Amino acid sequence: MISPSDTTTRPTDLEQLNALYGQCEDPWHMRSGWQAERRRDLLLSALNHPRYGNTFEPGCAAGELTAGLARRSDRVLAADDNRPALAKARVRAGHLCNVELRWMQLPEQWPTEEKFDLIVLHQVGYRLDLAAWAELATAARNSLARDATVLACHHQHEFAERILDTQTLHGILDSILGLPRQTQVIDSDFVIDVWTNRSAQPR
Repeated sequence: MISPSDTTTRPTDLEQLNALYGQCEDPWHMRSGWQAERRRDLLLSALNHPRYGNTFEPGCAAGELTAGLARRSDRVLAADDNRPALAKARVRAGHLCNVELRWMQLPEQWPTEEKFDLIVLHQVGYRLDLAAWAELATAARNSLARDATVLACHHQHEFAERILDTQTLHGILDSILGLPRQTQVIDSDFVIDVWTNRSAQPR
């Protein structure tokens, strides 16, 4: 998961996340089992292009989605700031020639030098406050290629470590991206939203 932008609290947050992953690979039970597989399948099916050039997956966690994105992309940059999770992602997807895995604290270390055809925000916003999430959404908007897609997917249910609910997360994204929403999937367990600038006027 991506930790909050407040650098005074970041070490504690990372220590807590590392401890959670040390006890259990899937501490919030979000990625294991049939429901998680179904969610990932729906997420990939919601993408409006069959293939993308440059894809960014911030908060890739243990890399469960990364291989699926690699099958649809020429190149995937997958990043996370949790070292135990990223080590598992390297086992799952590190062998793929079109996948680059990086340790990265976001939103501060967002790769502003790159433009992306696809940005996938999958289960990354729960522990960010409003300011940090808005900063991340702005970075995503500024990193979009001319014909690009942003996909966000977050759980509906509450848990102790959560700061922002899914309606707020996706509402802020919708406002800051300023793009038409191409697809929305509302499930009792999760929400998927897809925005695209495919029909937007050149800037």
